[in-house]
Amino acid sequence: MSVVVALVQGRQPREPAPVGDPVPPSANGARRAPSLTTPDDSPRPAFTAAHVAQALHPPTGRLGQIHGRRDALELLNSRLAAPDGHFQVLAGMGGAGKTTLALALAEGAERQGRSVWWVSATEERSLLGSLLGLALTLGASPAHVEEARAGVRNAADVLWERLETESGWLLVFDNADDTGVLTLGNASARDGSGWLRATQAGLIVVTSRVKDQGDWGRHGVLVPVPCLDSSAGARILQDLAPHAGSSAEAQTLAERLGGLPLGLHQAGRYLGSPFALERTFTSYLAALDDRFPLLMGQTTDPRSGVTQTWELSLDSLAAQGRAHARPLLRTLACFAPSVDITSMLLDLQVLGDGLGLADMAVRSGLEALLSVGLLELGAPPDPDEVASLAVHPLVAAASRQHLDAHIAATAARALQVATGRLRSDAPEDWPVWLQLLPHVRSLLCLPPAALDSGGLAAIAWAVVSSCSALRWSGAWSAPETLTSDALRQAESLGPDHEAVLCIRYQRALAALYQGRLGEAESQLSGILTAQLDTLGPDHPATLATRHEAAHLLVEQGRLAEAESACRDVLRDQLRVLGPEHPETLATRHWLLRVVGERGRCAEAEAGYRDLLRTRTRVLGPEHPYTLMTYNNLGLQLSYQGRFAEAEQMYGELVQTRLRVFGSNHPYTLQARANRASVVTELGRVQEAEEELREVLAAELRVLGEEHVNVLDARYELARAVCAQGRHQEAEEELRAVIDVENRVLGPEHHLVGDARLALSKSLASQGRREEAIIELQELLDLQTRTLGPDNQRTVATRDSLAAAEGSGT
Repeated sequence: MSVVVALVQGRQPREPAPVGDPVPPSANGARRAPSLTTPDDSPRPAFTAAHVAQALHPPTGRLGQIHGRRDALELLNSRLAAPDGHFQVLAGMGGAGKTTLALALAEGAERQGRSVWWVSATEERSLLGSLLGLALTLGASPAHVEEARAGVRNAADVLWERLETESGWLLVFDNADDTGVLTLGNASARDGSGWLRATQAGLIVVTSRVKDQGDWGRHGVLVPVPCLDSSAGARILQDLAPHAGSSAEAQTLAERLGGLPLGLHQAGRYLGSPFALERTFTSYLAALDDRFPLLMGQTTDPRSGVTQTWELSLDSLAAQGRAHARPLLRTLACFAPSVDITSMLLDLQVLGDGLGLADMAVRSGLEALLSVGLLELGAPPDPDEVASLAVHPLVAAASRQHLDAHIAATAARALQVATGRLRSDAPEDWPVWLQLLPHVRSLLCLPPAALDSGGLAAIAWAVVSSCSALRWSGAWSAPETLTSDALRQAESLGPDHEAVLCIRYQRALAALYQGRLGEAESQLSGILTAQLDTLGPDHPATLATRHEAAHLLVEQGRLAEAESACRDVLRDQLRVLGPEHPETLATRHWLLRVVGERGRCAEAEAGYRDLLRTRTRVLGPEHPYTLMTYNNLGLQLSYQGRFAEAEQMYGELVQTRLRVFGSNHPYTLQARANRASVVTELGRVQEAEEELREVLAAELRVLGEEHVNVLDARYELARAVCAQGRHQEAEEELRAVIDVENRVLGPEHHLVGDARLALSKSLASQGRREEAIIELQELLDLQTRTLGPDNQRTVATRDSLAAAEGSGT
């Protein structure tokens, strides 16, 4: 059995000497090797069949340990054993290990007694010479070979006449990244009548970056060669650098390198060098971003260097008239690697406008990048959506080495347009925001020097929108990192740039929603001063800051100041924005909250019912703002002792928020806690305790132990425990709550007063009447001063004091 392996290498010995007609023996009786002249009849060196065989032998000496390719090898070996007429195309991005896989197959074939040939498909002339030399070694007529070399006879026919007389052979074309090299006359690679043909006499294997089935025709079968998983990648690293760290550390580095065999081998060889500056997987990983060109670019052969190998693919596309693929790849490399770049970011017009390309040129460029493996298809799209794409992390890193302001601005603009098409307050859009968030973070990692003012502003506005969406979706802490990174990146825009002020506003809201009220107050004050100077008092951003400053006063319990501030900003919003603008309605909401907290519960109830009707009509019945109004209406009913009505409202609210927001959203948890509070008042205290413990566990995970919602849930839990007669347990919980609330909210906050009132009742229930009276007297003096003598909280404390004092007579 003979085996022919024609592996077409990028690096090849001198082109095999052309073969001509037999020549007479030399004077000493030895026959000279036949010569094959070039079409220009220039002389060529002598070349024997033995030389051909040696030149085409696969370079299996470079083959190392194979990891993660067992399934692919088994498939190829099965097709080698029983060829079905199709040639196999090992297709993958540059550096994926296609040649290594082919070498492993060839080495196995040699062990089975098969002969092996190795030729290069990177250049037409050397391919022609190599394959005609192969035909000669298989017994082709030298005259026919010469005619084929001269273009008189079909060269592929000359080769295939001999191949079809053999059986069980293997023919591998390596690095066939330009399918035009495989074209012979009018026969392209896909036609099946040129170098690549359907046969059952043996097996043809081609390695190529071209992944489009259409380029290979129906006789070709694509065998994808993907990157390796982290376990296989780690084994490669540990083979090459056995002392560089643990398996887990190797896996982490392998993940960062995207499982690309070329990158793994470069990293492993570097770490295995006694002269490496980084000696461990961890230190290499830490240095990779800052020293990427050095760590991934130190090679003499462009095909074997991560920073260079994909430029060959882009050069090939440029030679085919698709040079626009290069700026497109560099634009997409600005987004997060290995994460789906959704259709929202792939707007052909936006990308085209940024790069000076027509829509069709953008489309063809994306298709070209897909065809050579520089882009991968993402998750399957919905029927009415465009496919998403992904960029390998090393492709992205290498492409970013060529970043300029024009490219970065195009990516930034695509992100700004995408975020501008979404609503931050729409629950149906929140999953899309989560898909965009990694790309927002990726663009924030671009160095400011690579961005012009337009690019910086575009990213800044995208960050503003993203932070708003995160807050609405319940991820209240997430905007902190985004805003910090964005402020650093946008520093050159100046502190009074409108986008910068809006980022600062989002940072202040992050502090406010996490309960860091003093920090939020300081930030909002500074922002408002700058906005009044640069934007003016009637600018929507200025009004929004004034609104949140009033909201902050509510949260701080400074109710008289809050009511005045709400009325002031509401007056200006009505004039500037109109009565039904969402921000105007939001200020009405907080004003009504203050009215209720100040004891005018009937007034607050009527106002909330009117606001609920308006928000339902303007925003929709399930908008977060509408449901917030529904929640506070239930609160006013509870304040008035109408607990059955309140329970019904909260029950409906919990179900709606579970469906719209999900179970872990802070607003869903808040509604559950409010319902449990009412259940306690209705006497179902064990049910209330069970619900509150579930809520508290979730809130601690989501919000942290010092958030006001957590403290409120703990307070309600203590009330439910106390109502079951476990007074000492309730006392301990209440004292812990009061201690934190005094520090976080301040001793004059009305929520601290609620906890102190509950504590006094727990003390009285334990027979510690004098302690309870002292607590109540101090609390009454405080509430009379801060809330007023007629506030419902002051009245409740006064009644409790009277009851405690009367119980001793």
